Amino acid sequence: MTQKMAGCQLFPPPCDQPPSLETCSAVILAGGQGSRVGFRQKALLMYRGAPLLSAVLQRLTPQKLPVWINANAEQSVYQSYGYAVFSDEYKGFLGPLAGMQAAWQNVASDWIVFMPCDNPALPDTLVERLMQAYIQRPAPLVVAHDGERIQPLYLLMHRCMAPILAQAIERSHLSVLRWIYENEHSVADFSAERFNCFENLNTLSSIESTSF
Repeated sequence: MTQKMAGCQLFPPPCDQPPSLETCSAVILAGGQGSRVGFRQKALLMYRGAPLLSAVLQRLTPQKLPVWINANAEQSVYQSYGYAVFSDEYKGFLGPLAGMQAAWQNVASDWIVFMPCDNPALPDTLVERLMQAYIQRPAPLVVAHDGERIQPLYLLMHRCMAPILAQAIERSHLSVLRWIYENEHSVADFSAERFNCFENLNTLSSIESTSF
């Protein structure tokens, strides 16, 4: 499915720099203030004996993209993982859209695959399937779909969306799902993946009790 809107006039023709391992980077969104976990850094909470971020990286790094981390606190801890770290440009913990906007001020790639920091069951085919979905139906946004609904934080985005992203933040339109629906996008079908591949761990109890 592709939804066409007026949002991305700057998007290049489909054959111009399609997403590939050479034109794409990955960004882990860890910029939240942790309101659901006692205002702690969720990505750094212990999960099965190691920080939750370690489990995400274990699933992501074999997918062969340069990795960046968006974080607004404890940057030195995140930097200790050996990846580049950047913070939001907008103050006040505005959410994932702000992290995505800041990524375009730091990452030089034409494409970015975004993902949250709290899913230790991250699909090991995430990057591959998002890129395949682009080939099938080119669009500046390609979002994961679990068979029932869009998963808006698992998103492949082209650089042309950066100014449109900034405009949404300036208008305080901070819902990632709403922003995707307002702009041209296609979907990557993950319905055949295991049932919990998009299950984010949003609370202390879920982090402590989940055993994927």
